[in-house]
Amino acid sequence: MIGNFKKYISYVSSFLQFFLYSGMFYYGTYYLYRYLKISYFDTMHVSNESRRRFMEKQMLFYNDTGYNLSMKYIGNLCKYYDPVALRMPFQPLDDTYRL
Repeated sequence: MIGNFKKYISYVSSFLQFFLYSGMFYYGTYYLYRYLKISYFDTMHVSNESRRRFMEKQMLFYNDTGYNLSMKYIGNLCKYYDPVALRMPFQPLDDTYRL
C-alpha cells in the first residue's frame, strides 16, 4: 500500500514537472520568437511613421488654409472699413482709427 502511494506521488510530481518545464520551454521559445520578429522582421513601424508624416502634412495644410482664410476674411473687412463712420459728429478723426 505504501509502495503504491509513493509510486503515485512520483507520477504526480513527474507529471507536474513535465508540464512546468514544457510551459517554461513554450514561453521561452515564444519570447525568443517575439524578440527575433520585432528586432529583425517588424515593418509596422515603417507604415506607422508614414501615416504620422501624412497626418502632420495634412495638419500643416489645414492650419495654413485656415490662416489664409482668416487673412482673406480680415482683408474683406478692411475693404469695407470706413473710419469716418467711427468719428464723433463734427469732430476730427482720432489717429487710432486710421489704417
